[in-house]
This record gives sequence, C-alpha cells and structure tokens, in this order.
Amino acid sequence: MDSSMSNGLTAAVRRFQWFYACHVRAPHELVEQSVLSLTEMRVLFAVMRAGTCTAADISRTLGLDTGYLSRMLTQFECAGLIERRPFSGDGRRNQVSLTTTGETTLAALSTHVRDDVSATLDAMTRDQRAQLLASMGCVQRLLGPNGDAARVRLRGPRPGDFGWIVEREAQLAPDGMQAQCERETRIAIVVADYLTAPDPLRNACWIAEQDGVSVGASLLIGVSAGSARLSALFMEPGVKRGGIARRLINACVTFATEAGYDRIVCASDLNPVPVAPLLRPFGFEELSGQGEWEKRLKGPRAF
Repeated sequence: MDSSMSNGLTAAVRRFQWFYACHVRAPHELVEQSVLSLTEMRVLFAVMRAGTCTAADISRTLGLDTGYLSRMLTQFECAGLIERRPFSGDGRRNQVSLTTTGETTLAALSTHVRDDVSATLDAMTRDQRAQLLASMGCVQRLLGPNGDAARVRLRGPRPGDFGWIVEREAQLAPDGMQAQCERETRIAIVVADYLTAPDPLRNACWIAEQDGVSVGASLLIGVSAGSARLSALFMEPGVKRGGIARRLINACVTFATEAGYDRIVCASDLNPVPVAPLLRPFGFEELSGQGEWEKRLKGPRAF
C-alpha cells in the first residue's frame, strides 16, 4: 500500500473511531456512572465476558502490562469485586472471576447500555438493522483477529442473497474495473441459470454465515442428467477462507452424490480463491488443457 493510500485509510479509521465514541455508549465508556476508571471497567468487563480466566488472558486480550494489571486485580480483590483462586495444576497462576458484588456492579452499567442501544435500534427500520448488523460484522472481521470457524453455519438462500452474490463476486474480482465487469456478467449468468433451471430440486445453493453475517456462498447447478457444475464459490475477505470453502465444497459434493449425479466439474478460475488446494482433498482431478477440475462420484457418499 502506498503512503497516500495508507494515510487516507488511517484518517478514515480514526474518523470512524471518533464517530463511534461520540454516538455509542459502550460499557467501558460509561465512566461518569462509576467510580472506576476507563481501563478498570475494561478489565472487569473482560473478566465478565470470559467467566473465569487468568491474568495472562486479560493481559493478552486488552494489551495491558502484567505488573500494572496485577496491581489493579489486587485492588479489585480488596474491594470485593473479584476473587482469585489457584489455577488447577499450576500454583503460580490464579483463576480470576467476578464476585456477586462485581456482577451487580457491572449489571447496573449493562442495563444503561442495553437501554441506550435498544432505543437506537428501535428507531431503525428492519432493513436498516440488517444493514447495520452486516456492517458491524465486516468491521469486526477485518480489524479484529480471525474468527472461529466453529461459529460458521451453512444455510439455504433467502430473498436478496442472489443479488448479494452477484455484487460481492464483482467487487472482489482483482485487476480493476474491466475484470469486475466481466466477473459480474459471468456470475449474473450463473445466478440466472440457477433460478431458471427446469428441475430446481437438482440444484443447490449454500450461504455461509458467521455470527449471523453472510461471509461466503456456493452454487451447484445440474448441466445434464449425470453431471453437475460447481459454478460459484467465494468467501469474504478477513474470514478463515480455507475452512469455510471446504465446508461449502463438502456440501456440494454431498448433495451431488445424494442427487444421483455421476460427476462434478468446476472451473479453475472461481473467484476469489485458488481452487486447486481446496479441490484436491475432495478427490477432484484437473482436466488437462480444459481449465477445469472433475470429481467422479462413486458409492453412496462421496466424502
């Protein structure tokens, strides 16, 4: 990234941070309602979210100096907000958890936060709330650590999903405007083929969701009585793409097998991930000179 783009992005992130700080009252920002400092509230809320944790866990999560954190935890213990017990199997470490007093203290602040957030959301339309949820998921996914693949679930398509697939396929295409237009045209044709198929029960679409936000998709379309095509496979930036892609491919292979297809074919240029390392573990083989991969389906289940 060149310096001008980096500076512009940095400025945009800082503007968003300031906007958020001015318009959203997060739990650790309600200092005026507590005798605790901002950092102290962050630590207590980190303990609350974890349930039971160690000082090292808190230090890593919040990026705090261990000596400073240790003194703070001692103060909390003296005030009756937390309790520390020896860590099982390691007497040098302590497990930290909230006391009843600590839970009561944070519960009062959480009530204020919940009321503020509810009032803001109640003023929005259903579509605006859905857009907000998706946008927050993108920000958290891109700026935070990688998400846990276990939180991803696959579901069938809903109204609006196919428009999202076309839009994101185009936007994620590399190499500029022309490539994006070409990708948009291709995926629009794929979606049209899926929606107008004479036997829709022989086609399948999956949307991968992470914490309620769509992060990936795949489309399997029958091209003949014995052949199906994996026509679309993509993941959003910032997610654990390999794990999600494997789940989407596995769903396609399982469906094609149960639907009675003899084989699945797949183009080599699916956007935006290289398909070779994803397809080989499922038994796909590259067709020489054809720019495609093929998997022959045998037995009651393929994978």
